[in-house]
Amino acid sequence: MESILYHNASILTQNSKQPLAEAMLVENGKFVAVGRWKDVEHFATTATTRIDLKGKTVLPGFNDAHIHLWKIGQLASFIIDLRGVKNIPELQAKVKASLLNVTPGTWVTGRGFNEQVLEEKRMPTAEDLDAISNQHPIYLIRTCAHIAVVNSLAVEMAGVTTSTSAPQGGVIGKDEKGNLTGAFYETALGLITKHIPPPSQKDYENMIEGGIRKMLELGITSVTDPAAHPELLEAYYSYTSKKNPAIRLNVFPILLPDGGDKPFPIPKLHQSDFLSVDTVKFFSDGGLSGKTASLERPYKNSTDYGVLRLDPDQFFQLASEAQQKGFRVATHAIGDRAIDLVLRTYKKLHAQFGDTRNRLEHFGLPKSNHIDDMEAFRFVAVPQPVFLFELGENFIQALDEYYLSFCYPIRSLLERNIPVALSTDGPVVSNVNPWSNIKNAIQRKSRLGNWISPNESISLKEAMYAYTMGSAFAEGKEKFKGSIAPHYLADFIIVNQNPFDVSDDQLDSIIVEETHVNGVCMWKK
Repeated sequence: MESILYHNASILTQNSKQPLAEAMLVENGKFVAVGRWKDVEHFATTATTRIDLKGKTVLPGFNDAHIHLWKIGQLASFIIDLRGVKNIPELQAKVKASLLNVTPGTWVTGRGFNEQVLEEKRMPTAEDLDAISNQHPIYLIRTCAHIAVVNSLAVEMAGVTTSTSAPQGGVIGKDEKGNLTGAFYETALGLITKHIPPPSQKDYENMIEGGIRKMLELGITSVTDPAAHPELLEAYYSYTSKKNPAIRLNVFPILLPDGGDKPFPIPKLHQSDFLSVDTVKFFSDGGLSGKTASLERPYKNSTDYGVLRLDPDQFFQLASEAQQKGFRVATHAIGDRAIDLVLRTYKKLHAQFGDTRNRLEHFGLPKSNHIDDMEAFRFVAVPQPVFLFELGENFIQALDEYYLSFCYPIRSLLERNIPVALSTDGPVVSNVNPWSNIKNAIQRKSRLGNWISPNESISLKEAMYAYTMGSAFAEGKEKFKGSIAPHYLADFIIVNQNPFDVSDDQLDSIIVEETHVNGVCMWKK
């Protein structure tokens, strides 16, 4: 059993009983002792390795409570990364360049465009994509992953016509004359995706591994992947059965496929040191930046209220069946109308099953009565402050002043002692660096410097806690994960600066120098 004593460090423990320490002893993947040098040294032996950290800062590894890990790896190597394209010609050129040596008839996929960033300030259309190729079916996903645009060949291969009915919770885009625009929204994506050959299990495993490498560089030692269909879930099982992954994985199976009528079967509960499958996932609405989140008031300068994806009776039935089998429930809910539906369902589940620590993913536009319910029933909120920066201009364009005044109200949640776990939802956003996310939680500014409900700003201390212990609480693992404390998992990072010694503007300049998981250094700069 290896024994390592780290000393001469500034340790930010995230343990409220002992927030600061200067030494820590790690044995067998756990912290054995934490505190002053002379106290911790007492537990060491002659066989203990002693490492002088020369005053460097140590803190628990970050836990991104909602990030699509495999899609991070997918964007790196398997599909076209369209994040950052500035206009439609640039998008067209990037996709066209990828077609070299691609056999005609092969599906071409990409992700990441945001029409609010494009110079044209509009969605690409089938006509725009037809100009790229009429020999390759093209499927381009908006940054939010709730909207996609396809070319005419893809529409033809999917058998979609102007008379095709959209599935429950979906929309097929049409212009004022009733012609197809090439846009598909929410569950209607399934009309197209069921015709795209899926990745192999080996491909999925490679995507997972690519995502893990990125997480380690950023000091992220745990993630929750919040939407796994059966094939992806099987790839997670396969990957973790061959070796311990370098980070801890919490995976949520989805129960309702896009565009499908038949639910997926509820899988078996699974718990191991590096893989947890104990929460099922639903989607109640769409994305705020793409105006598909379900609102009680229309979007600004619009008669559109977004898309409510769930049938309440089916939602309760499936969620109840999952709870009976020991699963928690996590539901994507951004708009106030969607949040209302989810909370009504969760309260019924609470009456039947008690406190199972069910989660609301995103929780973007809750009204005061929703926050009352969150406090009363101790449901967990999982917001993404980085949205305010990367998607903030979309929010300003889409929402009236009423909604903007309480958009992602994290301060209001913490003041009511509501559990909060921070996350990024990458690759919906391009920057999944925890320090950038923390900076956004404090500053709450859009990319162009516009404030978004600045009264909902939280402190550095609160943000770091929500990114470590808050995320552990959301998993039900706060008694052994998320803090540098005796008997806790030795997942920690060493950084080049103490975050409390730099300005808020400089937080995203902090560099992770080492990432340790289970007491082992898994990444070093």
